Amino acid sequence: MHIEGCVTVVTGSSSGIGNHITGLLLEKGAVVYGLSRRETVFPHDRFRWVRADLSRPEEIASAFAEIRKAHPAIDLLVNNAGLGAFGDVETITFELWQRVLAVNLTAPFLCTAEVVPGMKARKRGMILNISSVAGRRGVKGGSAYSATKFGIAGFSESIMEELRPFGIRVSCIYPGSTDTSFFSGTGLHPEKLMKPEEVAQIIVSAIETPDGIIPDQIVIRPT
Repeated sequence: MHIEGCVTVVTGSSSGIGNHITGLLLEKGAVVYGLSRRETVFPHDRFRWVRADLSRPEEIASAFAEIRKAHPAIDLLVNNAGLGAFGDVETITFELWQRVLAVNLTAPFLCTAEVVPGMKARKRGMILNISSVAGRRGVKGGSAYSATKFGIAGFSESIMEELRPFGIRVSCIYPGSTDTSFFSGTGLHPEKLMKPEEVAQIIVSAIETPDGIIPDQIVIRPT
């Protein structure tokens, strides 16, 4: 995809990998809308932050309605926002389970459903979903988190087959341990961490692959 002029939505733009993806896309000339609860600030006239609690379907719908007022056609969706909840299965409350499911799995479904009709009409577009290595192999204490990340992997594979006849590419990225605020309060202490800006560079490189190529699944791990 040629990024310059590309109208993009990035969820979870306020910090971590999503923040670096947003910055790189802006550097390459994209128009970027960042969806998050916390304010995202970039000194670019091509960036706009749209407040949205991604656990609330009505706020997702409202955010996309606002975006379409200025840009009816969305070229690229990056489903990056993620919520971690770790602990023994009997200690995770039903309310927390529901919130992790809402942010990590239901929100990507709803955001995808918002952009697909326009992409189908134009017969082009890209949807990039951020899973995790915990979406390929379960981790101790990560029953809620891993369940959603396995889910986003299956969701990605299904819609890739569904949408490829319309010229829409779907990619799923599986980052390993990355130096972000994600691990705060999880009780997890990885031996090695990747830099979020370097992970973001790999993700943006996947976006830049030619339209005739689908970077189906990319696993990124620390050495």
